[in-house]
Amino acid sequence: MNVRPNLVGGYTILERLGRGGLSGVFRALRDADGLEVALKITSLADLDPEFRPQERFEREAELLGRLSHPALPKFHDWGVTLDGYGWLAMELVRGAPLSQFALRPAWELIPILIPIAESLAAVARGGIVHRDVAPDNVLVAMEEGRFAPKLIDFGVAKDLFASAAAGGLTQHGAFLGKLSYAPPEQLLGLPKGQTLDFRADVYSFGLTVWELLAGRPAVAATTLPEIVNAHLTRSWPRLDLPPARGGPAPKLLALVERMTARRREDRPSSWEEIVAALWQALDEVRPVHRELEQKKAELAPFDHVPPAETRHDGAGADAPFPEAAAPPAAAPGGDAPALAPAARLLTRELLLGRVVLIFGIAALAAALAFALHVVVSAPEPETEAGGLAPAPDVAKEALVILGVCELTLSLPVAHSLKEKRGVVKPLVAQLRREFNVSVAEVEDQDRWQSIVLAVAMVASDGANLHGALEGVVRWVERTQPHLYLANWEIEIL
Repeated sequence: MNVRPNLVGGYTILERLGRGGLSGVFRALRDADGLEVALKITSLADLDPEFRPQERFEREAELLGRLSHPALPKFHDWGVTLDGYGWLAMELVRGAPLSQFALRPAWELIPILIPIAESLAAVARGGIVHRDVAPDNVLVAMEEGRFAPKLIDFGVAKDLFASAAAGGLTQHGAFLGKLSYAPPEQLLGLPKGQTLDFRADVYSFGLTVWELLAGRPAVAATTLPEIVNAHLTRSWPRLDLPPARGGPAPKLLALVERMTARRREDRPSSWEEIVAALWQALDEVRPVHRELEQKKAELAPFDHVPPAETRHDGAGADAPFPEAAAPPAAAPGGDAPALAPAARLLTRELLLGRVVLIFGIAALAAALAFALHVVVSAPEPETEAGGLAPAPDVAKEALVILGVCELTLSLPVAHSLKEKRGVVKPLVAQLRREFNVSVAEVEDQDRWQSIVLAVAMVASDGANLHGALEGVVRWVERTQPHLYLANWEIEIL
């Protein structure tokens, strides 16, 4: 679908955000005040007249104008152009599809799910059935440092308040929505005198949550008979949530099981009941999260033990790593097993090669030279007779240790390399300013939603160096809520 920048009067179209067969979503500016909006444009003239496109489009605009909730995009305006294009102007949501949050820990998922359920409660109170609840119809943006989900796409929503005189817009035998998330009553239809209600959306929402927890769709079939058969006859595999993601979480899993019941009478009786159950589930998984964080903090000093080659061969005052710094988990009276000389040399060469590849020879040489300069240029000590003391052993006193921390971060709200660079550049600048370190992006440069950074630091004490790099990790976790820290690793040379 090709459109002109001035197709819709009062708006200037800038770029396409998404597309369908006969419609598209575009980023546009409202000419009156420069407001960025999302323009959904549909070619009404090209649609099947039996589908009643004009009425359906007007109905969607009316429904959106009726709704108001923080987890629903704001509706601005709508209209139809002279050449047969219907358009809706809505809040521009910059976010990632909910599907990209699959397999996140339950304590991270539930705060995202609660606003979605609350928005669906508002939809139900407005006499509307969405009929297309699915992971890709929820966009998760960032607002004031928090994840902010938005339920979108009311193109097939059903107005329960419409009078019988107005006539229904769904033709007999027609199906609207995504088959893989549709409840049995939406697939097969209901007896005469009955109609869809909010429980259809409850079922779709339940399958959405099931997918986020399982990491895969509940219905993986591809043909229409297989999909229908899955909804009508198959039992969904029982979810088993591991402790690392908040398991066993019986309240959450029980809620999912009730929401995905085939008989709508067996599903929760209201969205308010679902919201309350989600809050209870959150209270259930929070202690698991706290326990894991406590264990993580207790084990942190022993997760990355400096290699044995960084220790001095002697003991006592001359040893750069005192015996007190050794992990208490070591055998009594002994120390961590030392690497063989050949293994120590190989390890050192591999790590040094990695650092050189990351930061370049010039940067590494400059960091080491600066550290050496600090030691060598220190004032020479005097003897009691006023003479100079013997020159220190520079090789011993000027020992420099290099540490590298690799951070793997997820950026789910980015949907272009430009947006990713807009996050990476200030983050790198902040790290350099806060910690006086060298920082470089080392992998996944061509992936929108993945950031791999290497942070390098030099010091004369390995324990302090490791602690400083851990401080970098904690700072990123604390100050970058829009980033998900998937993994981190510290190497001490």
